[in-house]
Amino acid sequence: MLLQKFQQFMYGRYGGDKFSLFLLVIALILSLIGGFFWPVALVADAIFIYVLFRMFSRNHAARQREYYAFLRFWTPVENWFKFQNTRFRDRKFYKYFRCPQCKQRLRAPRGKGKIQVTCQKCHNVFQIKT
Repeated sequence: MLLQKFQQFMYGRYGGDKFSLFLLVIALILSLIGGFFWPVALVADAIFIYVLFRMFSRNHAARQREYYAFLRFWTPVENWFKFQNTRFRDRKFYKYFRCPQCKQRLRAPRGKGKIQVTCQKCHNVFQIKT
């Protein structure tokens, strides 16, 4: 009964997305810091209110514009962390490096000594030590 009422209330509203989750995490961190510095707690409360406003909003177009603006910022950050994770996971098997000409990321198997590498993007040939 209560769940049905909540679903009926949320019908047509924007709901949560990655941006809302990001803001909630920031608000949580700031509220923990706000235990020591009260102005920071006010900022955390303002962010939390903004998250609630976004979730209950019926203006989908405006919320999607905000979300896509956030994704333009967040996607490169997320991809960098994913690459660092992959690089750390493969550190025993692959050497990661960049092409000196076009700066394309490349990798080669470790333990092969000095090898000649051809960049797939610009076809520059250079030597690296694996």
